[in-house]
Amino acid sequence: MTGATLTRPPVRHRKDKLSMQDQPTTPAQSTQPSVSKSLRFDIFRRDSFTCLYCGRRPPDVVLELDHVHPVSKGGGNDPLNLVTSCYDCNRGKAAKDLGAVVPRPDADLMFLEIQQEIAEMRRYQEARAVFEAALVNVIHKLQAQWCAASGLDWHPADHIVRGLLKAYSIDVVSEAVEDVAVKVGTGYISGNGDRWVRYLRVVARNMSLGTEKPA
Repeated sequence: MTGATLTRPPVRHRKDKLSMQDQPTTPAQSTQPSVSKSLRFDIFRRDSFTCLYCGRRPPDVVLELDHVHPVSKGGGNDPLNLVTSCYDCNRGKAAKDLGAVVPRPDADLMFLEIQQEIAEMRRYQEARAVFEAALVNVIHKLQAQWCAASGLDWHPADHIVRGLLKAYSIDVVSEAVEDVAVKVGTGYISGNGDRWVRYLRVVARNMSLGTEKPA
């Protein structure tokens, strides 16, 4: 059958559906106005890629921009309102008076710029790995839900569930999986070929639009 995987994960009770708290999440979006990468690195170069609060540099820390006049009080992205800060100092964990550290004028800016790029890429890779692990866990739970609801020993392949989660919320996907699994399990929808896959996608879309309710 198209799009099915013949490995059965541990089953769960049919009524035990997934909720939004199972949804893999990405780090919260900043409320600060967007600062372009070019401006960000201009400020880093101006400050010799040094946290002006504690004096640390990449790769020991990941540098960020701090608004001297807070955004919440009307501060903007003018270079005069931006200073280089490390992650900890920007959150008040290791704050010192601004200007307590004087950047060395002989800093190798090219080397420090590369180190900052590496530190940012590593932080992204770490966050992405956490997200991917959470996503795989959700996929397995949805596949187990399918088996429990349908009584079958196969479930939608990973790429099918992943595609649904990319397009719709986990609540919608969970309800669609439950609805279609029951219909496939009872023979209302054939499990042969890919008709059930197309039906599953249509049900998820309609549920997301509110034009179809769970059975």
